[in-house]
Amino acid sequence: MQAEIAPRVYTPVRMEDGDTVRARLIRWPTLSPDGQQLVFSAMNRLYVKDMPSGTPRLLTGADEPRGLSPPVSREGEFMPSWSPDGRSIVYTTWTTTGGHIKRMAVTGGSPETLTRSEGYYLDPVYTPDGARVVFLAGAASDQLYSILMDTPPENPLEGDEEAPREISGVNAPNTLEIRWMPSAGGAATLVASAQNGRGPHFSRKDSSRVYLTTNRGLTSITMDGFDRRTHLRITGAGPGNNPPGAKEIRLSPDGTRAFVSLQEKHYVVTVPRAGRETVEVRIQGRADNTTVPVKRMSLDGGDYLEWTADGTAVTWAWGAQFFRQDIEAGEPQKTDVVVEIPRSKPKGSVLLSGARIITMKGDEVLPQGDILVTDNRISAVGRRGSLAAPAGTRTINVAGKTIMPGFVDAHSHMWAPRGLHQTEVWQYLANLAYGVTTTRDPQTSTPDVFAYADMVDAGMMPGPRVYATGPGVFSGSGIEDRDAAFRFVKRYKEAYKTNTLKQYVAGDRIVRQWIIEACKEYGITATIEGSLDLKLNLTQMADGYSGQEHSFPIAPLYKDVTTFVARTGTFYTPTILVAYGAPWSENYWFEMESPAGDAKLRKWIPWELLDGMVRRRPQWFLPEEYGHALIAKGVADVVNAGGRAGLGSHGQLQGLGAHWETWNLASGGLTPHQTLQVITMHSAEAIGLQQDVGSLEAGKMADLLVLDRNPLENIKHTNSIRYVMKNGEIYEGDTLNRIWPDTKPLPKQFWWGTEPK
Repeated sequence: MQAEIAPRVYTPVRMEDGDTVRARLIRWPTLSPDGQQLVFSAMNRLYVKDMPSGTPRLLTGADEPRGLSPPVSREGEFMPSWSPDGRSIVYTTWTTTGGHIKRMAVTGGSPETLTRSEGYYLDPVYTPDGARVVFLAGAASDQLYSILMDTPPENPLEGDEEAPREISGVNAPNTLEIRWMPSAGGAATLVASAQNGRGPHFSRKDSSRVYLTTNRGLTSITMDGFDRRTHLRITGAGPGNNPPGAKEIRLSPDGTRAFVSLQEKHYVVTVPRAGRETVEVRIQGRADNTTVPVKRMSLDGGDYLEWTADGTAVTWAWGAQFFRQDIEAGEPQKTDVVVEIPRSKPKGSVLLSGARIITMKGDEVLPQGDILVTDNRISAVGRRGSLAAPAGTRTINVAGKTIMPGFVDAHSHMWAPRGLHQTEVWQYLANLAYGVTTTRDPQTSTPDVFAYADMVDAGMMPGPRVYATGPGVFSGSGIEDRDAAFRFVKRYKEAYKTNTLKQYVAGDRIVRQWIIEACKEYGITATIEGSLDLKLNLTQMADGYSGQEHSFPIAPLYKDVTTFVARTGTFYTPTILVAYGAPWSENYWFEMESPAGDAKLRKWIPWELLDGMVRRRPQWFLPEEYGHALIAKGVADVVNAGGRAGLGSHGQLQGLGAHWETWNLASGGLTPHQTLQVITMHSAEAIGLQQDVGSLEAGKMADLLVLDRNPLENIKHTNSIRYVMKNGEIYEGDTLNRIWPDTKPLPKQFWWGTEPK
C-alpha cells in the first residue's frame, strides 16, 4: 500500500529522579484581605507565603519525616479561607476516618477544631460579618469510596456532567448539604441541599444570601434555606444543542460582576440586575458580541478562581504559579510558588539470585541469572554468580522463580478521591500488589492526579509510578483557532509538567492538526480516543498522532490496515476489556474466573465496591459472542508487521484487570514472550519512558516482578506474584509488606475488617 503521512510527533523523556519532589500544583490559593499573604494547599499541607517573594512556610507546625517511613494516615489540610479581619484561616481536614473544619491563627499556635463530629466537609468560608462559617457537608463514605466514574464517552463536556456513569463500582449519591455554624465553632445548622453546588461565597455587604456554582450556573439561596435563584448561566461554543457551561463562576464582592472559567479561558462578566430572571450569556469566539459586557482575562485559563477582598482584581492558580490581575489593567502578575520535599529513594544494594530472567532486552532470557540493584536502579544483570556485588549487599535467593519487568499500564484509570486527597488509596495498592509498577492515565478530567503523583514520588503513599495526560482535549474545549490550540497545549507542558496529552475528538481535521502541531512545538506525545470510527483513527495516525486508545471497531483487520498502523509507528492500546464492536471482555472474565471469592482481590478492593461489580451483573453472554480473540488477532498482526501495542486495563478491575487484559492480548496469536513485550517494553515506549522502565537493564529503574511460575509456559502465570520491586523497594505481592531496604508491614487500611460476617 501507499499512503502519505506526517512525521510522528513523539518525544521520549527521562523520569525525574532528583533528590526532591517539587509540587506541580498549588490548590485553593487565596490572598489575605490586605493582599500581603497567600495561603494554599500543597502535598496535603497548608502553607502561607508572604507576597510576592517570601518562602512558603507550613501553617500548622513543623514538617514530619518522610521517605521510607511515610505517615500513612496523616491528617490532610485543604480548602483554606481567610477571616474578614485577616487574623485567622479556616480550613478542612481529611483522614480515612473523616475530617473536621478547623481554624488557625496566622501568627501560629495550635489549630482549633470547630466542628463537633468527624465528617466530610468542603469549602468553608466566613460570612462577610465574620459571625458564621458556611460550608458543605456530606457522608464521609462518599469520599472514602470515590470510584472511577465518567460520562460516556469519558467526556465531561458532553451531556449532563452531574450524571456520572459507572465504569467500576457503584455510583455515589449526591448528598452534599449547605450548612453553617458560629465562627467560634459549635452545632451546625442546615441551610438546604447544595443541589450540585460548590464554592459557597458572598457579596461584601450581604451575609444573608450564599452564592454557589452549579451545573445551572451562578445560583444563590438565603441562609434560612429559601428563595433559591439562578442568576447567571454562561455557556460557550460547542457542537450540539447543549453547549458547555462555565466550570466556575465567582460573584464579585460588590455583586456587580462575575469572574468566570469557561472552556479553559477566563472572563469577567457584568451581572445585570434582573430580579428573579436568569441572565443567559453565550460566549463564542470573541467576547465583545454578547448580551452583557464581557471582558476576556486569561487566555490560558487556570483553576481556583477568586476575587481580591476589595474587588479590584482577580486571582487564580496555573499549576504551581499564582496569578493576580487587576480588572482594568493589562497583563496579570505571576508568582512562582515553590514547595519541595525529599524524594523517596532506598539506600543500599540487593542481589536477586538464581531466577529465570525475562529481560525484555530483545528476546533475551537468562535461564539462571542475577540482578544487582543499588538504591533505586538496576546496577547489573547477568548469569548466576557472574556479578560483583559491593560489600554489604543483601542476597535474596529466588532460584526456581521467574523475574520480569513490572507491568506498564498505558491506559490505566486509577481515579483516587478528588478534592480532599488521602494517602490510603486502594486503587494504587491494588495495582502495585498485582505487579503494575508504572501507569499512564490518558484522561483524568481534573488535574488532581498530578498532586497524587508527586505524593507517591515523595514516599507519602505506596503505589505505582503515576503518569497522566491530565484532562483530555475535547470538542467543547474551545479551540476555535490555531492560537487557541497552542495555548491549550501549553498548560500541559508548563503548568502540569506532563509529557503526554489525549486528543479526544476535539473537532474537525483542521482542529486536530492544530493540536498535533502544538504538541510538536511543546514536546508533548499525544494519543487519541478511538471513538468507534476507523476512518477517524486512520486520519489521525496519518497526521502524526503516536497513540490509538481503544480497539478498532471493525474486525477482522486486514493487511492494509495492520501494515498502515505498524508503518505509522502508532502505539495501539486496544483496552479489550471494554472492546468496541463486541461485548466487553471484562464480562467474560467475570463469568469464567471467580473474583468474588479471590482472597487477594478482596484484600485490595473494598468489599462493597467489589461485590457491587461482580455479583448479579446485568449482562451475560455466550462464549462465542465475545470478540476479544478477534481483536487480539488484529493486535498480533500489527506487532508481527513491526508495530507496537500497549497494555490498557482501563480501570475496569484495579490490579487484576491488568492480568485479564494481558490474557486478552495473548488470545489472538501473540506468543507469551511477545505478550510480555507488549505489557512492558512496548507500553513503556507508548508513553515515552522506555529509557527508564520496560526492560531489565543496567541503569534502568528497579521495577520488577518475582513470579512463582513461568509465564512463558502459560501466560496466566503472570498472576503468580511472589514479590514486587518498585523503585528499588521490595514488597510481598500478597500483603505489600516491605522486605527491602527495611522490614515494614503495611499499616491497616481503612476498609479492612469492615466486611459483614
